[in-house]
Amino acid sequence: MFINLKIDSWQKLVLYLITIFAIVLLHILSKRKVKFSYRVLVALGLGLATGLLLGDVSTTIRPIGQLYVRLISMIVMPLVFFSILRSFTSLGTSEKLKSISLRSLFWLLSTTAIATVLGLVAATLVELGKGFDVTDIIYTLRDVVPIEQVILNLFPSNILSHMVNNQMIPVIVFAVLIAIAINIENKKKPETVKPVIDLIESSTKVMIGLTKMVIKFTPYGVFALMANAAGRNNLDTLSSLGIYILLIYGVMIIHMIFVQLGLITFVGKLNPIKFIKNVYPAQLVAFTSQSSYGTLPVTIKSLTDRNGVSERIASFVGPLGANVGMNACGGIFPAMVAIFTANAFGIDLVFTDYLLIILTTTIASIGIAGVPGIATIAATVVLATLGLPIEGIALVAGVDALIDMGRTAVNVTGTMVAATLTAKQENELDETVFYSDKKAIEVVAES
Repeated sequence: MFINLKIDSWQKLVLYLITIFAIVLLHILSKRKVKFSYRVLVALGLGLATGLLLGDVSTTIRPIGQLYVRLISMIVMPLVFFSILRSFTSLGTSEKLKSISLRSLFWLLSTTAIATVLGLVAATLVELGKGFDVTDIIYTLRDVVPIEQVILNLFPSNILSHMVNNQMIPVIVFAVLIAIAINIENKKKPETVKPVIDLIESSTKVMIGLTKMVIKFTPYGVFALMANAAGRNNLDTLSSLGIYILLIYGVMIIHMIFVQLGLITFVGKLNPIKFIKNVYPAQLVAFTSQSSYGTLPVTIKSLTDRNGVSERIASFVGPLGANVGMNACGGIFPAMVAIFTANAFGIDLVFTDYLLIILTTTIASIGIAGVPGIATIAATVVLATLGLPIEGIALVAGVDALIDMGRTAVNVTGTMVAATLTAKQENELDETVFYSDKKAIEVVAES
């Protein structure tokens, strides 16, 4: 009966056998107490090899990765809500909250503006998109929300609706306002708010326990997500957009080394090599999952347990950075797509257009949800603002998943840089933990 099987059936059979092998291997590594980050790296390699070997057939196991992302999405909103409440009910004064908020926003937005400039310079120098074939391009026009509405949407109206729709910033604002109200009441009548504070503490511990359970599935999700990403990008597509892929990754690497690590070195007065060693588990999960939200639990654990950032700053800047700034999705990518589109369609840009791109990307980066593919919306806002064809998004859509891996890693790194600098300036960075060669606590519990 096997003789009559079609080629794709044989490929699927091979895929299923590889998947079973990967699951068994990762389970054995877990039982043997192999470090979490090493298991994720093994899953990354297996997924990449599977995708390149079997091509489109690899997308068959995508539901495994989607299930992992759903589990992560399930815990993020309540985890962030209770973490922020617990963190900022311990602040005691609204002055401290204001200081942390302003410093965090400054680092997130300023690094995004710098990222935009780097993207503009690189794309302009190589005339990115010039001579690209734009004939017969079909693309559905997206509805673009006006900038003033984007700003208004940052403030909560119906908190349950915001939670259901994964609108993180309004939930963060709501949680901060509740924390301020609790702190004010706590000064007047501590006995009145004690039950509320106890409830917040208990709820946070429960959510942390659930988070540890879900994160243990990360290697399996990473394997499926990487196989899907590698399998759906054929060599012809990668070749035709090779310059674009190399250039954007080059800009992201330059931004990470000279801007992000430069700030750690010269502003934070910290060892950049140590910083990378401390936060690389979050970078790795970000690269493979393509989700700042999905990486959020690992981001926070890396900041607190490996980098020495206080829990309240990590719990605040972590989710904030998954929505605000986002150096690559909000800065580099929209800027380079704008230049690519203008050159492809033969549209000349003037100096004021470049200034408008910088302003628009910085503003549009506020409130961007940290989920795969959302950078398209940021790029659409920029193209619409400049009056460029929205169809320009379609020019790079074929390799967006491949680009999104690097974008997410840079985004998460930017968040961790902002959190580390804020903690250092607020005297809430434990440098003993930062410089420790032996990390007492792994990113996830190995129990």
